[in-house]
Amino acid sequence: MGDQHNNDLAVQIARFGEQLRSVAASLEDIKTSVQPVAALDRAIAEMSIHNQNARKDIELLWARLDEGKKERAALEDQIGGVDEKVAAMKNTARGAMCVLGIVLGIVQTFLVGSIVWVFTHINEGDILNRLQQQRIEELEKTLSKGAGNGRNNG
Repeated sequence: MGDQHNNDLAVQIARFGEQLRSVAASLEDIKTSVQPVAALDRAIAEMSIHNQNARKDIELLWARLDEGKKERAALEDQIGGVDEKVAAMKNTARGAMCVLGIVLGIVQTFLVGSIVWVFTHINEGDILNRLQQQRIEELEKTLSKGAGNGRNNG
């Protein structure tokens, strides 16, 4: 019984050894068949990391784009303000030119009127002066005739 038990045990150990070899071979097969999957898993992990980095870069670019839009909007507001100021200055200049034109027209009319009035009054004064000179000459003639008649009578 001891031998048989040892034989049975040796047979069992041999079967177990064969099973272990079979399992080891199966493990090798599994290992070799899993290697492409592991490489694929590694590649997927690397792509996932690359995807995360790309997503962060894209988010950063969108943030920069938003900042650029805000800065551009601020610049457009400033330009709009400057344009409004320029338009206001142009309108003010137009108004000032119109007022200046009206004022200069009034001044020119006043000057021309003054010149006409002065020359008209100078001519009238000249005519009056001539009339007075004629009257004086006639009075002198009349006086000299009257004085000449009075000497002849006396």
